[in-house]
Amino acid sequence: MRRTLDRGAAAAALLFFIFASPLLAQGHRGLGTTVGHGAPDPAIPGTGVRQFGIWLEDATVSPTGQGWASFGIGYTDAPFGHQWDAPSVDAGLGLLPRVQFAVTAPFTKVSYTDGTTNRGLGDVYLAAKVGILDPTAEGRSFGIAVAPVVEFLSSGSVPEGDGRVHWALPLALEKRFEKCRTYGTIGYFSRGAIYGSAAVEVPVTGRLTLTGVLSHSRSLEDDPLSDAQGLSRTRSDLSGGAAYFFTPRATLYASVGRTVSRVDANASSFTAAAGVSFGFQHRLSRRWPGGSTK
Repeated sequence: MRRTLDRGAAAAALLFFIFASPLLAQGHRGLGTTVGHGAPDPAIPGTGVRQFGIWLEDATVSPTGQGWASFGIGYTDAPFGHQWDAPSVDAGLGLLPRVQFAVTAPFTKVSYTDGTTNRGLGDVYLAAKVGILDPTAEGRSFGIAVAPVVEFLSSGSVPEGDGRVHWALPLALEKRFEKCRTYGTIGYFSRGAIYGSAAVEVPVTGRLTLTGVLSHSRSLEDDPLSDAQGLSRTRSDLSGGAAYFFTPRATLYASVGRTVSRVDANASSFTAAAGVSFGFQHRLSRRWPGGSTK
């Protein structure tokens, strides 16, 4: 159904902006690292950085040739400054049966409380999703997918000397009910973080859908300087969003959220995002021996 396709594309965009907005140079649909601003204490070993990550996916895969392109803005406020992502782009396409690919990239400006700023291309994420059980199949309401991710962090998102290319391996689960659907993801970031996230999506009218999300991440790496600074090794966030299906192929979306665990330099006191998502159908031709196509 066309409505199902467009809602899937819109949900991908909405969830991206709920969770992918970097936290002051941290990192789709995921939160990445939090980089301390200022020189570390030379008397204590460590970086003063906690590694966190969140990625949220459902188990529904876009059919071959169906995809989305989303354009939006995001804002994050934290104890040591604030960040704008404008514009931020998210696009994806079903390329093979049960396989889709997506890319996200924001243009970011970070303003610190000491008056300094940092701007440029933010953290870029390439993601695939491979369906194992299709929750939309006849007679089935439960789905499973894996969604490997490669992240290319900006220079402002990593401590000096650290690598900028990392990976994550999320496992997505989805359950559909008559009046709502739930989905969530558990996984690991190679930077040294594990996480879990869960969402409930409820259609309110034929055009409006509301989504609530709770996430939790734990940093696995020992860092004495972070311990001395009192930085928590865990972080929990709560977000809510809405998607309005303006036309069969265009969706408006918005979200707000914040950290609900202890607020320190790793936390977000407020996040907001909004934008528009466009669904599309592209015919992917298959080339057969002899040069013919089907």
